[in-house]
Amino acid sequence: MDLVIREAAAPDFKAAADVAVAAYRTIDPELGGYEARLRDVAGRTRHATVLVAVDDGRVIGTATYVGDPASPLAESDDPGDAGLRMLAVSPDAMGRGAGKALVEEAIARARSDGRRRLVLLSRHTMKAAHAIYDRLGFEREPGLDETWDGGTLLGFALRLS
Repeated sequence: MDLVIREAAAPDFKAAADVAVAAYRTIDPELGGYEARLRDVAGRTRHATVLVAVDDGRVIGTATYVGDPASPLAESDDPGDAGLRMLAVSPDAMGRGAGKALVEEAIARARSDGRRRLVLLSRHTMKAAHAIYDRLGFEREPGLDETWDGGTLLGFALRLS
């Protein structure tokens, strides 16, 4: 695999959206209103950095890095936090390192931005993502948990300083 992690450009937006929707459907086939959020890659780029994992010219993964704690996409109100949202890897590319590489890029950006923590929320069913977070040193942060659409999103944080 010749994997490249980079910021998404406009020509990547549809592919990144399709990857996110396909990945999230493996966990919840009925995405409801969340599908529109996953597909709004262009909208996220106004408030955050959308990353893509590209292999042989094909977008196989995506994640949104929220470097500004004042962003409407921030999931923490702590001014020392950066955030990671919507990590997704194409179902046919899972297990090849794209998810880990995207998280590592977000960690590097958070460190470069001088943030104290990188935080994220995740569904309890996202076991593959949880394994990545665990390997990279994230810890469960129940104080970040949120109830959303009748379910609980689990908070995780990686201390950077």
